[in-house]
Amino acid sequence: MKALLTALTLLLLAACQTAPPPIGPDASAQIYFQRAQAASDLNQYDEAMGIYKKFLADRPDATHENTFSARYEIAFLLFKKGEWAESKAAFAGILADYDDLDKSQGAPAWVKVLSQKVLQEIQDKEPKTSPKPSSPASS
Repeated sequence: MKALLTALTLLLLAACQTAPPPIGPDASAQIYFQRAQAASDLNQYDEAMGIYKKFLADRPDATHENTFSARYEIAFLLFKKGEWAESKAAFAGILADYDDLDKSQGAPAWVKVLSQKVLQEIQDKEPKTSPKPSSPASS
């Protein structure tokens, strides 16, 4: 009986935990990324995307490494949610920015490689359109 009471007490305490405080705009990139990853690990993809988007909005002066990483995570979360068109557009935008040296200076190589890989996977999953049948020529 004592073990049951202890277990119920622990369960109740766990249920009463409060949400972490909001992230302030002066928080480090690490705080944003840790919170977003924690949400993603709990399959709270919309919350995770919101945190990455907040990071991009709050920190326009962030390094290209962090900016490209956050953009990749948003695109990948869209992919995980099955939002193919949005994910495809996000990955295409990331890859387009790698072609612009001013935008990609200091961007991590892994983001480009994985963006290409996931974009190819999306394209492979898209329904293939069959060519339109040609109409017979009139005689």
